[in-house]
Amino acid sequence: MDKEQKKALRAQYDERKPDMGIVCWQNGAAMWIAISKDVKADYNSSLFQLRLGSWPNRELQNAFAKDPEAFQWSILKKLDYEDRDEDHSEELELLYMICLEEHPNAQQMRPGRK
Repeated sequence: MDKEQKKALRAQYDERKPDMGIVCWQNGAAMWIAISKDVKADYNSSLFQLRLGSWPNRELQNAFAKDPEAFQWSILKKLDYEDRDEDHSEELELLYMICLEEHPNAQQMRPGRK
């Protein structure tokens, strides 16, 4: 691959519009949710950390270690947005609160963060 191809691929990556929203790991009635600014990247990262045994939420990590096949991952709410460079923190926070109302037993996926 030459420099121009790499440059074009990098520009294409930088201009992508990742899915944002509220993501969920669920095992039966147990549910852990979080805000995600890049759903695909967060899924890959969290799955890697869970398989490695290094997820910061020990309750989620222990449940995953017992039976990883019982877990399902999903997007609970997806944010519709136009400009990827805008700060969407407030909209994502609102979606998070809506998900907590809809799923009152849901827990934070990442301790100290939403």
